[in-house]
Amino acid sequence: MRLETMTASNISNPEERSLANIALVSTGGTIEMVSDQGRIDIAKQHNPLPVQENVIPPFISVEHTRFCSLPSPAISPGVMADLCLVLENLAACGKYHGIVVTHGTDTLEESAFLADIYLRSTIPVVFTAAMRSQSEMGVDGPRNVKGALLTASNNEVHKLGVTVVLNDEIHSASRVTKTYTSNVSSFKSPGYGPLGFVDQDRILLQRKPMRRIKLPRGKLKLDERVGLIRTAAGLGAREIRYCVDRGDRALVVEALGRGNVPPEAAEAIQYAVEKETIVCITSRCYIGRVLGVYNYPGGGADLERKGAILAGDMQGHKLRLFLMASLGIGLNAENIRKLLERF
Repeated sequence: MRLETMTASNISNPEERSLANIALVSTGGTIEMVSDQGRIDIAKQHNPLPVQENVIPPFISVEHTRFCSLPSPAISPGVMADLCLVLENLAACGKYHGIVVTHGTDTLEESAFLADIYLRSTIPVVFTAAMRSQSEMGVDGPRNVKGALLTASNNEVHKLGVTVVLNDEIHSASRVTKTYTSNVSSFKSPGYGPLGFVDQDRILLQRKPMRRIKLPRGKLKLDERVGLIRTAAGLGAREIRYCVDRGDRALVVEALGRGNVPPEAAEAIQYAVEKETIVCITSRCYIGRVLGVYNYPGGGADLERKGAILAGDMQGHKLRLFLMASLGIGLNAENIRKLLERF
C-alpha cells in the first residue's frame, strides 16, 4: 500500500500551550464518501478529510498520511495488522504527540481492538469515523475529527490504551461497539460507559479501564484459521464441526446467556477439543460475563469440563482477532486461557 503525505495546520492564533503535532492516518470509510445519484460511495478521486480551519484546534498541527481508502467491510484482518505496524512505527519515531486514525464504522472496533492489544505506545492512539457522509445533512465527521485531535493531544490519554472518539464520547477500544446501524450516537460501551467526554476544546476524563488484555511482546502476525459461530435454539453443532473439519485451529462460540449451548453443540465442542482445536466461549448477550455455573449438558460448567475456555465478556468478533494474533505469535491453549482470565 502506498502512503501519501500532506500537511494541514491551523496555528495562526495558538493558545498558551505547546504545539501538539498529530499524525492523522486515513483508511477510508463514510468519512471519505460522497453521494452519487442518491447512493454513497468512496469518491472516485481521494476525497480530502474534513480538516478545514474550524476542525483543527489552533494549538495542533496535523500531518496526514493516507494508508488506504476502503469501505470498512473491505478491511480484512491482514489489512488491520498492516495498519497496526504503521501505527507502531509512527508512535516510535518520536515526531508525534499523538495519532488519529479515521476508519469506516463497520469494522472500526475490530481495527481499534487489534491495535489496543498489540501496541505499547507512549502516545495516544485515537480512532474516529463518521456515521454520515460529507454530502448528507447533519454530517458528523468534522466534529468527530476535531474531538479525536483534542483527545490525541492530551498527554494522559495513552494510559487508557487505544481509544475511540465519536459523538463527543471517548471509549475504550476493548469495550466499544457499534450499536445502531445509522445513528450518530451508535458507538457505546455496554455495561461500562465512556471513559470521558469532549466538551468544546476540553477533554474531560472520567475513569480508567481497570481490566485490559495485552499480547506478549513480539512481531504481530495473524493466523486467520479461526472460526466464529453464533448459537441459537437448535443451532451450532453443524457449524462447529464444519469449522473443525476444514482445519480451523481455534473457534469462537457465541453462546446463549451465561455461556450455554444446545446439547448437540456441546457434543460438537467436545469433538473440536478432541481434534486439538481451541474453543473459546463468549455470550451473544451485550452485557455480562460467561461463567461455568450451569451443570447440565451444554451448560457452561459442562463446556469447561470438555476443555472449552470461557472468555469473560469479550465480544465474539474481538475474541476472534485476539485468537488470530495469539496463534500467530505461537501461544498455546493454556497461554490463551491465562491471558483471558485477566480480562
